[in-house]
Amino acid sequence: MSVWLLCALLFSLIGQTEQNGHPVPIEEVKVDSEESYCAPSDCGAWVLKVTWRDKFAEKNESKKVGYDIEVLHTEQMTPVHSETIHVMQDKTSYYHWKWTSPIPLQCTSHSVRLRRHNEQHIGEWTPLYTHKGRDLDAATTTVYPHDQVFVVGSNITFCCIVETDKRPLSVFLTPISNRTYISEPLLFEKPSMPNIDCDVEGNPSGSTMFIGYPPDDQNLTCITRNLNSLECHWEKGRNTHLTVNRKTNYTLNGRVCEFGKCVIHAVKKQVTNCTLVARNPLGVKTLTDTADPTHRVWLRAPSEISSVAHARKVTLQWSWNEEKYASFPMICQVKLNGRIYNKTFNGEGLSSAVLINLQPFTTYTAQVQCGSYEHFYKWGDWSEITEFSTKEDIPEALDVWIHYSEQTTSVLWKPLTQQQSHGMITGYEITIGKMKKELKTQLCYNITGIEKSGQIITVSANNSAGRSPPSTIIVPSYPENEVDVGRINSSKGGLEMSWEEYPSSTCGYVVEWFPTYKKTQCAVAWEKIPKCDSGACETWKRSGIFEEGVRYTVSVYACTDDSPKLLKRSEGYAIEKKPGKVENLKGKNKGRNVELSWDEVPLEQQNGFIQSYKIVTLLSGSETAESHINTAWTEVPEVNLKLDPGFYTFRVSAITSRGEVDQMISATIVVCSTVTLIFMIITVLCYRKRKWLKKVFYPDIPEPKLAGKWMPKGINCTEMTEGYMKCEIQEVHGLEHPSISESLHGHDLISSNSRVVPAQHFNQNISKSPVDVSYCPLEKLTSIIENASYNLTIPEPVGVAQISDLSLEMQDAYLPIPKFVQNNFAGKVSEGYKPQTAYLTDA
Repeated sequence: MSVWLLCALLFSLIGQTEQNGHPVPIEEVKVDSEESYCAPSDCGAWVLKVTWRDKFAEKNESKKVGYDIEVLHTEQMTPVHSETIHVMQDKTSYYHWKWTSPIPLQCTSHSVRLRRHNEQHIGEWTPLYTHKGRDLDAATTTVYPHDQVFVVGSNITFCCIVETDKRPLSVFLTPISNRTYISEPLLFEKPSMPNIDCDVEGNPSGSTMFIGYPPDDQNLTCITRNLNSLECHWEKGRNTHLTVNRKTNYTLNGRVCEFGKCVIHAVKKQVTNCTLVARNPLGVKTLTDTADPTHRVWLRAPSEISSVAHARKVTLQWSWNEEKYASFPMICQVKLNGRIYNKTFNGEGLSSAVLINLQPFTTYTAQVQCGSYEHFYKWGDWSEITEFSTKEDIPEALDVWIHYSEQTTSVLWKPLTQQQSHGMITGYEITIGKMKKELKTQLCYNITGIEKSGQIITVSANNSAGRSPPSTIIVPSYPENEVDVGRINSSKGGLEMSWEEYPSSTCGYVVEWFPTYKKTQCAVAWEKIPKCDSGACETWKRSGIFEEGVRYTVSVYACTDDSPKLLKRSEGYAIEKKPGKVENLKGKNKGRNVELSWDEVPLEQQNGFIQSYKIVTLLSGSETAESHINTAWTEVPEVNLKLDPGFYTFRVSAITSRGEVDQMISATIVVCSTVTLIFMIITVLCYRKRKWLKKVFYPDIPEPKLAGKWMPKGINCTEMTEGYMKCEIQEVHGLEHPSISESLHGHDLISSNSRVVPAQHFNQNISKSPVDVSYCPLEKLTSIIENASYNLTIPEPVGVAQISDLSLEMQDAYLPIPKFVQNNFAGKVSEGYKPQTAYLTDA
């Protein structure tokens, strides 16, 4: 036994090491690539496939066989991957091994070698088996991968194959062969279409990538619509962001179809299995559904819908476009004016429905949809909208009321709404005893003395369909049970009334309201409150129907078998406003007391209940804060104020719960003592008579008027005896004379100068200059005005005869006396001065 074991071991060792004296080789080694799914066939291969056979493994009795596999970049013989694998012994087929490269296999050549590896022995490496890269034969600059699809989140390493001895300028920095450079791994975190460029000496070449998701379709459901075939529907789920030839493709039970158009024909009444496969370059998604077609019926929409309308009902009719619908049990519902009608309809091949309890003279829209009656799955599609109008019907009875006022008693009725009128109202008919009256649009009728109390009045409305049922009311006498008018307070923008229960009320209560001061015919509104046993009927509250700032009168009547009985009446505002302006402010001054009074705001302008009046006192002529004296309030339109003497302005405004009006009435009044008043009166009178007082006490100063005959040339000469002439020169000097302006201080001066000359000498000089006598100097001032009479005293000159006195006449008796007189003049008038001269005759 031991000998046989030794022999077996020997033969085994020989078999492991030699076959005809040589090691047993690994045979039929093949190296290939697994192409990725992309539009061009050479977009980028990533998976390296290795297959081989091993005759030694066929003779080995062990169940598992081990191999060492090593992958290298061929050109630089750089190892890039090594791995030891163990495979189950297979005597009939090849061994297979796959490896996914971090870069496309086209970037450079990859070589693979194998050797046996088990616990007893490690074999020799096989020769290198090479998968050639495109860097051996690429004619132009090329980027790998290109035009390829990757899932979101991928890290991708790109390579650029260039011409020999050239180098790219962009992200491709690491050489792996003489012509190939690779980039760092790039992460793509969201769907996109990035471009990767490789620029070699200004000649770029690039690659476009497609980043997306695998299919995410879900919820496959198959139904039948025509009872002949199954239509399958599903949700697409997440968007793949892949389009055109990279989009998702579908097959249903092995047949290619499109989204929303996958159909299985020739459906039988049995359970059907449906399988949908969704596929794109990044993955595959499979969905299944099992359906009984009779339980998955989704009917199509009815067609050719029509209507036949009456006053209160309509018949809808429609047809079907599917033949098998004619015998199919179905249930249908109607959408009327956008709301589901409260009744459904059923039957085989149902094609009509009658809708009742409609409103006369009303336009409606209708739609119809149906579903399976026996195995209801879902409602079918809605039909198109059809529109119809119901016919007119007689109106409903009118709501009639009777209103008492100081002037008239009126019968009133409310206009019917569209739902109550049942058509176009053409008029009203009122009957009082045996008298009938036709009214067109009038909504009230004034009762005169002809209609006696106790008579029955009926009112009806008419349209094309007929006359409404008559509404009846009894003509009452003027009520004797008048009540006091109270005040009703507003409640959140409305009015609220409550009253005690009236035992004799047989038909409830009536609340009536109308504008107190803006009342017009038919302006009365009312509301009837039915009688109830709970005790909650004796309260009425309404809002949103009242105008701001308008006072309303609200009355409560008990409805009895006879005429209505007035129980309560109040007035109030639903919403108050600021009041109108106070008018006709008047003031009366009694020493230091001032009595102010004014007119009340007219009732129609009060806009609310007047709570008080505000009186602001200001110093006259100023409206600043410092001028404010005091503020007073009063509830009556008058006030008594005690003030110090002075001028005051008073502002008066009315106040409601909403405040006071911005525009206030004002008046200015003088408050003073008796002495001050007398002084003020004198001052006012003096101011008005100022012209008369000036004339009496301060008359105007007149200009002087000289008496006698004035010579036009300024010289007055008289012939004397013994051959002499006496010539007299008179001058009036004004302020413009430079030599005397300072001394006279504003007073005019008149001077007189006389000379006696031989006649022949005078004639000679006159002949030389008959007008100008300025060559004769004024030797001496002979007279100066110095008293009110203007009598001039002329001192006697040397060698000159005495000249008689001169006199001046004044327009008025008053003339100021000059303070001093200048007696001496310069011998010669200053150059450039032209004196004003006047010549006087002897008085």
